[in-house]
Amino acid sequence: MLLSVMAIGLWTLAWPKQLEGSLPRWLHPHKGEPSERELRHKAQKVKERTYDAKLWRMTIQTDGFTGQVRCRLMKMKTLTEGRITYAQKTFGFEMGENVNTLNAWYSIDNRPAKRWQTLSPVLAANRVSLEGASLENPTGGVVLLPEAEIGNARVVTIRANEKSQPREFKLKGFESAVAAARYNGCAADTSFERGKW
Repeated sequence: MLLSVMAIGLWTLAWPKQLEGSLPRWLHPHKGEPSERELRHKAQKVKERTYDAKLWRMTIQTDGFTGQVRCRLMKMKTLTEGRITYAQKTFGFEMGENVNTLNAWYSIDNRPAKRWQTLSPVLAANRVSLEGASLENPTGGVVLLPEAEIGNARVVTIRANEKSQPREFKLKGFESAVAAARYNGCAADTSFERGKW
């Protein structure tokens, strides 16, 4: 009986107010609301989100300080085909980092092949620059084709040069991936970037 009374007494015992100031920091109760400074600092950070939709991946970076939104949309590299990137209303088909694609030809849905360099005026109008950083390989192994040229194509076939075998790139899922990117904050065409962050 005495034990149960003592237990009830201990159960209802409140923490003395005079001891709160001398407690170790880790014993203080958690703050309920963050300060205005903490909220402002958190809002100014760069936040990055990544979504996968089958083989397509979108990464969205939102800068809370500048308000800038940067988006990267790409189809992941597989065993049979290279990576596809999308930015500035242009697809980038990666043939391989060390492959020179200056003399590449392309075919859309098995139509007659064309040289991709004939599209240079369109690429210049879209302000698309070549991927490579060296004079030996200014393309960086990437063939750039404007979205207007590809349209609703399903397959783009590219041959890097006369000695290489043509490679197929399947565009299945692109329309839903770009729609999802736009829905998640990449509404402006200028928000899509291809380069490294």
